[in-house]
Amino acid sequence: MTNLKEILADYPAHFDVKVAWGEMDAALHVNNTVYLRYAESGRIDYFEKMGFRVNVTNTEPSVGPILAEIQCKYKAPVTFPDQLVVATRLQPGSLDVYSFWVEQLIVSQQLQRVVAEVKARLVAYDYQQKQKAPIPDELIAKLSQASG
Repeated sequence: MTNLKEILADYPAHFDVKVAWGEMDAALHVNNTVYLRYAESGRIDYFEKMGFRVNVTNTEPSVGPILAEIQCKYKAPVTFPDQLVVATRLQPGSLDVYSFWVEQLIVSQQLQRVVAEVKARLVAYDYQQKQKAPIPDELIAKLSQASG
């Protein structure tokens, strides 16, 4: 069986998350919607590590990624206290003119296993013009470099 270090080695960005007591629901595990917030934080961290700042102001031209679609496969419940790792990578072969997919794993340190698998499609979006736009060459280069 593959260990977690080997699994995480295929993901260039790792984002640590401390589970908060208030993220649990009546079933005494982290609410399913919170996993999507963890994934969002992991994606933003992934872009920041590439040096690509997501700027959503209307004061300057800004094309950046915006979430178009997301899937989450829940593998195991998470409870407080726990420390998670959100691992993120570009899905191989998914980069096109306007969009790309990222794959993410959410890993529990307490359980020592993958607790969720997330796939998200991001579209290049011009935040000033409020419409989709071609992915900037700078982002294509950084995504390609980050994916090896």
